[in-house]
Amino acid sequence: MPWLKRSSGEEPTEASSDAPADPADQVDPVLEPLTTAEVDWVRSSIAELGEQDVRFGDIDDLGRHYDEMLNAWIRLDESHRPDPNAIINQIGLAFGQYVADQAKLDWTVATDAHGTEIALHRQRGNMLIYPTDLVSKRWAAHERNVIPALARDLIATVEAMP
Repeated sequence: MPWLKRSSGEEPTEASSDAPADPADQVDPVLEPLTTAEVDWVRSSIAELGEQDVRFGDIDDLGRHYDEMLNAWIRLDESHRPDPNAIINQIGLAFGQYVADQAKLDWTVATDAHGTEIALHRQRGNMLIYPTDLVSKRWAAHERNVIPALARDLIATVEAMP
């Protein structure tokens, strides 16, 4: 899933002769608001970071925490590494909330041919950002010292778009 999707409204329709062979790649995701349970999950996931001494709304501190968690996970023998999805989701949600607060984006649930994922959305420009996916890709690549710069670059990109 791309980290950012922007629809200009000028994409070819399925009836267009130059449409791609796989129409699923052209269909915009269906967006739905988060349910109460999903909102509670986002809030509680972010709040739990406070119990790990991560300061809410401090992207540099979140980056420190991400690096510490990734380093600890990498130091484990591969056969003893736990599934990192819970950590990735928690950090991804806090990352997303920071970006949402700074760039005035809203949480949404985006469903397309590839599945359903939590995302950030801006109506103007029909912009979608997948924060947990962004964190997941960096974790999988063992990238360190990236979260604060990624957030700031993403916010600047969103603010620069019409």
